[in-house]
Amino acid sequence: MELPVPGALVDVVAGAEVVTAQVVQLRAGSVVLDLPVDPAVPEPLRLYWSTSEGVHTVLARVALRWPVRTGVRWQVLPIGTTEPGNRRDAVRAPLRLRFQVTERGSGAVFRGRTTDLSENGMRGRLEATSTAPSEGAPVDVGLLLRGAVFPLPGRWQTVIGDEDGWDVAVAFTDLAESMADLLRSHVFAALREQRRLSLL
Repeated sequence: MELPVPGALVDVVAGAEVVTAQVVQLRAGSVVLDLPVDPAVPEPLRLYWSTSEGVHTVLARVALRWPVRTGVRWQVLPIGTTEPGNRRDAVRAPLRLRFQVTERGSGAVFRGRTTDLSENGMRGRLEATSTAPSEGAPVDVGLLLRGAVFPLPGRWQTVIGDEDGWDVAVAFTDLAESMADLLRSHVFAALREQRRLSLL
């Protein structure tokens, strides 16, 4: 089984929390991790890490935990096999980012802000316009991220309207691996910051 090497950074998804840990050592089929904080709910537990071949993930359970000077140390046992990062299990973060969506067929343009984001898609609120989004239509999203606009192909997944606008979900399609990794890193960073603020 392929596991993260000592010294590697691992995103630990424990319940609804995300914590970045560092691999201390591999021990008899287990992984020893140093975490800055001890997640409140350690299960379900999934590890994500990057290699030259892409993102890998594995389910795991905590076998031992003990305090250390820098936080807490876990010895975790992988469950099952390592697999490529699964887009269906994409972690989602509540984020308010500006975006513009253009429907490929009609050319209609919509603007709004996200309510949450993952590498799999986004949900958001559109400003009211005279044209309604066409559910299921292919779209091109321009997402303002880190001071730049990133193009993301997708399609309207759900559209729910009222007198003030539309609540929408967009599923990303044919996303380049590098773009998916960028979104994922932004989502994990947002969740880590949310966790840090909750501890203040």
